[in-house]
Formats: sequence, structure tokens, C-alpha cells
Amino acid sequence: MTAPSNPAARRFRWGYSGVYPGAFLLDREDQDWNRIRFNIENGFYSTNVSLDRLKEDPAFRDRVGAAVSKHDLALTPHPRVPWFAEDSGEARRAIEAFLTDLKVFKDLVRAPIVPFSVGRYHRFMETPSLPWQLERLADLLPPFAKACHELGCPLGIENHCDYYLSELVGLCETVPHLGIFLDTGNCFMLGEKIWEEIEAAAPHVVGTHFKDHLVHPDESILHFVVQGASIGEGHARLREVFTTLINRHPDPEKICFQLELVPPKDLDPWESLRRSKAFLETLPGIPG
Repeated sequence: MTAPSNPAARRFRWGYSGVYPGAFLLDREDQDWNRIRFNIENGFYSTNVSLDRLKEDPAFRDRVGAAVSKHDLALTPHPRVPWFAEDSGEARRAIEAFLTDLKVFKDLVRAPIVPFSVGRYHRFMETPSLPWQLERLADLLPPFAKACHELGCPLGIENHCDYYLSELVGLCETVPHLGIFLDTGNCFMLGEKIWEEIEAAAPHVVGTHFKDHLVHPDESILHFVVQGASIGEGHARLREVFTTLINRHPDPEKICFQLELVPPKDLDPWESLRRSKAFLETLPGIPG
């Protein structure tokens, strides 16, 4: 990526999470490695990694460790926890197992944060209800967030088309050391306006899926249609969102920025990636 126009500004580093990997053939053969390779080859530095794969596959572990060291990567492990299982002990055991692995591998992958989502659950369900879901999370998350904080890998809950950002802000205010993994595109899936929610959410953000969409209503099917867009060319007002985020965050250099791209159907995905990277170059850096 090109140097900033202000030579005294330090640029943010960008990762690539890999949404819709089929557009770049990342889902062929070894998808875990392909995501890492794609980051290296395209000037990015961060994507997700499976701790289970690291534990079970020594050859993969060695390959990842060498790549992280050589290319100065920072990979994000994602826990899989049955948050709303009937027996909360099942979730607690999954958390403990993940933390055991995180302690072993966090330095190998230089994990900057631990992002997670709640899976197929969301705020509009009748059973379990939204109050019950939030109460369960508030019960399970404090020791998890505390442990991740002490390991230097802040825990962040993603707005994964499930909760309003305002609800996640409330959860962060209840659970010490919990942060938000902000997906700028997922807000549209719930009818939120990210540029209105970012003021309150920004101080809690530990990482992002930086994503854009084009949206329009379709009265014939009673749907709000969300479509792909190159970064900076959709309706998320990402320049405004980014500027507010770094201005409102107490330490923006610690945010783990990961690009997510849903290329528009009428544009070659590689051209969409090129245009997205060009947009990132126009965003402000941090004064030196």
C-alpha cells in the first residue's frame, strides 16, 4: 500500500478475514492455509485461525508459525461455545478448553484479540428470549473476558446479524474487559445505521470486519435487500464510520482491522479488491 499523504502519520495495518472466499478460490483444498496465504500475497496481516487445527496438525502448526514470524502476521482465534445450551456447564467447559489452547498457541500466532459470535441465535427469537440470552451471556462472559484480558488478547463479541450494537454496548458496560468486534456491514441486516451507532460503540471496539453493502427495499417480496459493494462504494458511509471510530477510541492503534469484501456481482472480484484497497489508502492515519 502507498505511503500516507502526511509523512508524519502512521498507517493502520489491515487484515483480510475472507468473506465469500469462493470469489478468490480460498475455499479450495486447504481453506485454513489459503486465508493466510491470501493475506501474505495481498499485503494484509491478519485473518482467523483454528486452534483445533493447530493442536491436531503439527505440520500445519509449523507452517503457520513460520509464516507468522516471517511476515509479521497476527492471527485471530475464534472460540466455539454453546452459549445457550440447556446446561450452562457445557459452555463453561468449552470456554476452559479454549483458554487452555489459547495459552499454548497465542504467542505462536501473535493473537491480538479473540472475537466470537453466538451462532444461530438472535434478538428476535421468542425462545430463548432476548432478555434470557443477554442474562446468560452476562453470567458466562466475565471470567472469559478477564482471562483473555490477562493474556493480552481482548475478547470481543461480534454483531453477527443478531444483536443491536446498543445491546452489545450495554453488555460491555456490564462485563469488565469485554469488547465489541464491529462488523460494519452486519448492521444493515438488522436495519441499523452504523454511522449513528458508532459513537457509543467506538470506545468498546477491539476489532472490525470492515465491510460495505448496497441496500434497497423490495416491496414485492417484503424484503430489505442487502447486496455486495466494494469497500467505500456502498451505503455504510465507511469514511465517516472509520473517522469516528479512531477519534472516539481511547487507543485506536490496538484495534485489529480486518477487511471483509462481498464483491458486487457486476464487478470482477479482483477489481473490487483493488478498488477497496485504494479506498483504504485514503483513510486517515495516526499523527506521528
